[in-house]
Amino acid sequence: MKAKKTNLKERGTEDFIAVLQKYKAKVTKNSETSKRFLVDLGVITKKGRRTKRYENLCIPEVQE
Repeated sequence: MKAKKTNLKERGTEDFIAVLQKYKAKVTKNSETSKRFLVDLGVITKKGRRTKRYENLCIPEVQE
């Protein structure tokens, strides 16, 4: 049997997607980690308000 050639670019992409999915699961675990992620990116302040650069960004608000 012939071995199927592995496309290294595709393999690298699949590995990268797997890493992103793990990171997404970690960041979206709860609202506290999600908020910390957005604060670290500079999208929102520690108080939860949008920073000046992102004030027109549409972020779904959680209704409690």
